[in-house]
Amino acid sequence: MSHVALRCDASAAGGIGHLVRAISVADAARAAGHTVVLAGSIDSPLAKRLLAEAELEVTPAPEDLEVLAAEQGAAVVHVDDYATGTDALDRVRSCGALLSSMEDGTFGRRPADVVVDSTIRAERIGRPDDGSGTVLLGISYAPMRAEVRAARERRAAESHDLGRGARVLIVMGGTDATGAAGTLAAVCTAAEGVDHVSVIAPEHSWEAVRAEAGDAIELLAPSPEFLERASTADLVVSAAGTTAWELACIGVPSLLVAVVENQRAGYEAALAERIARGLGSLEAVRAEPSAATAEVERAVADLRAERSWTPVGREKVDGHGAERIVAAWEEALTGRVEQGDAPVAARLATREDSSLLLRWRNDPATREVSRSSEPVPWDSHTGWYERILENPDRELYVVERGTAPIGTVRFDALEGSEWEVSITLAPEARGHGLSRPVLTAGEAAFSAHHPGDAVVAAILPDNVPSQRLFAGAGYVLDPDRDDGDFDVLVRRDPS
Repeated sequence: MSHVALRCDASAAGGIGHLVRAISVADAARAAGHTVVLAGSIDSPLAKRLLAEAELEVTPAPEDLEVLAAEQGAAVVHVDDYATGTDALDRVRSCGALLSSMEDGTFGRRPADVVVDSTIRAERIGRPDDGSGTVLLGISYAPMRAEVRAARERRAAESHDLGRGARVLIVMGGTDATGAAGTLAAVCTAAEGVDHVSVIAPEHSWEAVRAEAGDAIELLAPSPEFLERASTADLVVSAAGTTAWELACIGVPSLLVAVVENQRAGYEAALAERIARGLGSLEAVRAEPSAATAEVERAVADLRAERSWTPVGREKVDGHGAERIVAAWEEALTGRVEQGDAPVAARLATREDSSLLLRWRNDPATREVSRSSEPVPWDSHTGWYERILENPDRELYVVERGTAPIGTVRFDALEGSEWEVSITLAPEARGHGLSRPVLTAGEAAFSAHHPGDAVVAAILPDNVPSQRLFAGAGYVLDPDRDDGDFDVLVRRDPS
């Protein structure tokens, strides 16, 4: 399996929607056997709590995605960030990694190996051909956390009696950067048929919310437990962002508000597809709150009459979008490695291979069986790599299958005419039976320059795959050689 770097931020100003999607993708990637790290700036308290509960490693994000992929050893870089530029694909490909990119219509649009636009109706609108590889369009690709799917199951087993009056929950995102919660709370408390209003908002805004809506409302701090609260509500008033699709998946009746401009297209599509109803833009609600109150009253009346609009949303948003995204990565990575009967051949490494080789070196599984298990920083590697290329006592080969780099074989001079060999298989090439062809190709290229020289391999005793690889290639354990924790296997005539 491969290592994945997720690139996104979460802040009080920008909200946590990108992070929620990234965590959903991380869950699916780890369930499929991949390892994951998140790179970004995480500032809001709720975002930090979500990350802690997801047990997701976080690291600062360098500006250059090539550096990110190489330093993290990531075969896949998944970007959920509007600010990342359109050169991202070139930067990630420069070290042989795969770029996966989330976009919302034109927001965050960039070429990528795997493009995901999970806005509803995206498959009908399409997108310009910009040289991207796999393009996944539509709400079926909306990433959903495991907690959402659990809430979906709970909701399906419950019944809701609105005879006493509707219990309404208002959530305007984890940060409510626009101060919309108070406006919507006032709208809902004024509606007939509403018995109780709960508002999720940051504590620093509670005074302002009460000033607009009065003291009868229940105020709740943003929390991961929001989903449990939402799954028991009769009606949820929500911003038309990531939460809207979570509510549709769960099966909670929702009234959406287009709080910011990048939510407008999703808002309109959700209404057109009948997975939610709407109150309009935040500006429209503030301009004519009585019209929004009337819409809340109509929604409550329809729910009392058992005219819910949730079945459509539950059908369209089934909760498995993240798994489909991860499957697209795996298919794209496999397609690079499996090139039919393409020959496997080794060539001397060049300066252009620097970030590729650093990425392979920093892959977590590779580090576990290396002499040094610590990741190598970009700056340290670039100087070392220049010295490697100029050192006559070291030879480094890149092995390719057709056009795809699949591994590297390195030879370090020891005493006399003896060299130590080490092999690194590209993480995306694992499981394809390529270890032996990579080693054989590297040995053939080396032997052409050093006929008859002996080659040794230092391998940890519990690294069974490598023990088998070198034994099968004719290397024999030398019990008299001491190399610390490593076994030393020798092949006298690698030619």
